[in-house]
Amino acid sequence: MPAMSASGPLETAPPLGAHRGWLLTLGILEIIAGGVAIAIPVIASLAAVAVFGAALIIAAISQLVHAFQLRARRRSALYVFSGLLYAVAGVLVIAYPIGGALTLAVWIAVLLIVSGGLRAVFATAVRPIPGWGWLFAAGIAGIVLGVMLLVGWPVTALWGIGVLLGINLIFTGAMNCSLALSSKARTTPTA
Repeated sequence: MPAMSASGPLETAPPLGAHRGWLLTLGILEIIAGGVAIAIPVIASLAAVAVFGAALIIAAISQLVHAFQLRARRRSALYVFSGLLYAVAGVLVIAYPIGGALTLAVWIAVLLIVSGGLRAVFATAVRPIPGWGWLFAAGIAGIVLGVMLLVGWPVTALWGIGVLLGINLIFTGAMNCSLALSSKARTTPTA
């Protein structure tokens, strides 16, 4: 029988079943990749920039394909222009990875500062709710990290992206391992 809440029965997520092993393997690989990225952050930063450049080129191709599928000339021209901008940006990022890393580091720093500020403001708005302090602390940490990236720029650009990528991979891997292991515990028959 499902657990009850004030609004009715709580739905539980279905067990992962056979996919549990794949999720655990993925989590372990992400943790290892995160450790490698933190150990060699400059190479990880350049790899992240190359992936970013490739993503821009893929986005450019999809924009251009979409542009030629449209019937309206005005909308089509906007998609062609947008696709060409994506293509130029992608080629420049791949051709000049150091410049791409420098630019990407500034964007990440600004993103951290803005999202950190928004989290801090949101946390103060919901202050009576339990856990608001953690949200506020996360917001302040984002602001501090973004400022550190900007203050240390351009040196931080060469290692900062790799370290952030590594931390993200480790946390994502830990989450995936936790999901896989908790699914196994729920699907184990009880005596």
